Formats: sequence, C-alpha cells, structure tokens
Amino acid sequence: MSIRRFLILLLCLSFVFAGCDGLPWKPAPTFIPEEHIPTLIEMTAQAMVDQGLVTPPTPDPGAITPSPTITNTPAITPIPGDTATPTLDVIMGTPEPLTLPYPLPQAEIRIINPGRLSRVRSPFNLHAYLALPKSEQEEKSSIMISLYGDDGRILKREVISGEDGESGNSHLVMDFSFNISGEAETARLEVSAVDPYNRITSLDSTDVILLSDGTPEIKSILDLYASLIIQQPIPSTLIQGDVLIVQGVTRFAPDDQLLVELINREGNQVGSAVLSVAEEDLGNGFRPFSGEIPYQVSSSSWIRVQVIARDGKFSGIQHLISVEVLVSP
Repeated sequence: MSIRRFLILLLCLSFVFAGCDGLPWKPAPTFIPEEHIPTLIEMTAQAMVDQGLVTPPTPDPGAITPSPTITNTPAITPIPGDTATPTLDVIMGTPEPLTLPYPLPQAEIRIINPGRLSRVRSPFNLHAYLALPKSEQEEKSSIMISLYGDDGRILKREVISGEDGESGNSHLVMDFSFNISGEAETARLEVSAVDPYNRITSLDSTDVILLSDGTPEIKSILDLYASLIIQQPIPSTLIQGDVLIVQGVTRFAPDDQLLVELINREGNQVGSAVLSVAEEDLGNGFRPFSGEIPYQVSSSSWIRVQVIARDGKFSGIQHLISVEVLVSP
C-alpha cells in the first residue's frame, strides 16, 4: 500500500469515528481551504500512529524512486521598482541578406505636387499623400510644411495639428504662399509628420524653383512608393542589450551613406551611426543598407529609430523614415 493511500484511509477512519459520537446536534461545517487539506491529512494520520491506533505499512525498498539531483541554477533577482513585463532577448549576429519587399509599400508621406524642380509662383498648390502607420494616427501626429531657402533659412512654415488631421490614408491639399526678395530662388519644400514628443516620424521633400514673376512649370512625380524602407527593427518590439541592428533598402543615398539616430521620448539622442549603402541594385533603384547602432540607456525606454538621407543642401535632409521600439539595458 502506498503512503498516499494509507493517509487517505486514515482520514476516512477519522471521519467514521467522528460520526459515531451519538450527539443529536452537530455544528455547521467549517470550510477548509483546498490547499490546507494535504497538511490536515498528514496531521491526522500522524496523531493516530502516535496513539498506537494503527501501524503504518512497511515501504518496499524497490518501489522507492530516487529523488532527483538538484543542480545550481542561476536565479533571476528582481530589481526594486521593476515591473513584471515580458522581455525579448535579441541575439546579435550577422545581418541576413536583404531582398526587395513585394509589393513595395507606399510612402508614409509623398509630395505629389509640385514635383522635383518645378517652377512655382506664390501661392502654389501643394498636394501631398499621407499614409501614416496606425500607431501614429492614434497618437495624432502633426503635419509640418516647411520651405527652406538656398541658404538654409526658413522662408515659411505651417503646422497642422493632429486634432485637425484625418485618420487613415488621406490627401493634404492646400495653397502655400511665400515671399522672396529676388526674381527667383531655389528652395526645398518639406512635408513631415511629428509625433507628440516633437520627433519627426517621416519626411518627404522636393526641390523647387521659386518665382516672383514669370510662368510656373509644374512637374510630375514618378510614383507613390516609399523612398526609404526599414525592415529591421520591427516597430513596437522590445530589444535588450546595447546594440541595435538596422536593415532596410533605399533609393536615395547621397554619398552612398545614411544617418541613423536613436531619439528617446525626452528628445535626447541615445545612439547614432552612419551606415554605408551597398552598390547592389535590388530593383527599381533600391539598394540595401544594414549595420549595428550602439546605444546607451539606464532603464527601459521608447526610442525612435530615424533613418535619414541627407545631402547638406537647404535643410540638409532629403528623406526620413522611422520606427519606434522599446529598448532595455
């Protein structure tokens, strides 16, 4: 007979003895928590053995299963103030070869009108296509329109608040005016999305020629495809360590380089690096880029990974795309 069956038998005997006390009235039962029942069985059985009412069975040596050997296992010690948030360990390794995504995604921001090197007079019609990610729509990203002169000065800037914007994919159509002192001036027109923490999430630009007089000439864009595509890291994922792998494809790479900046929600830069763009053409003028970006954070932080095509002209930025991830030391 096993020890467990013996203990259950003793408990049943105790219930039989208790039921023969002959009392006409019994108090209401007391409900014992289920987790206390094994302890109660052992206490009852041991008391009956101690009083000599029963004799426990002799265990069969061959039926005893050896206890497993306990080895030292590293223990995780909680840090005061930490929350029980699941973590995702990222194993660093050699980045995988990149391929061109199919189908190509549409740009988050694409200036449709005026196209590159259009000649415009004030006011001109601005038409931009917006396809911001759902997370940024929920955060009510603001849309900023900026016009930079050839010396880098801001000629005009307008901001459309997130509350005034439309959800989902939309078209921004408006008249945009400017003033210049000369007859003509080259300029850069930018349309960008800015999150509630004043970080640029995406940006498209086009270079135009501003006219104080003369005949406008509007050029067309080629397509609505994204110019920069981040394939890694994936948005809203948790990454641990001190290095972040960034991979993607681009069809704009001044000097065959891209700048990557990691910006936290306080506006501080926690990491940056310049990545080289490979010469291989994956199709439609897209070339791959990849690299490791060191970063330093003292605690878990949401950071925006900005990949920037910069040329040093006008505002210095041609295109920008980003994703937000959670990083932990």
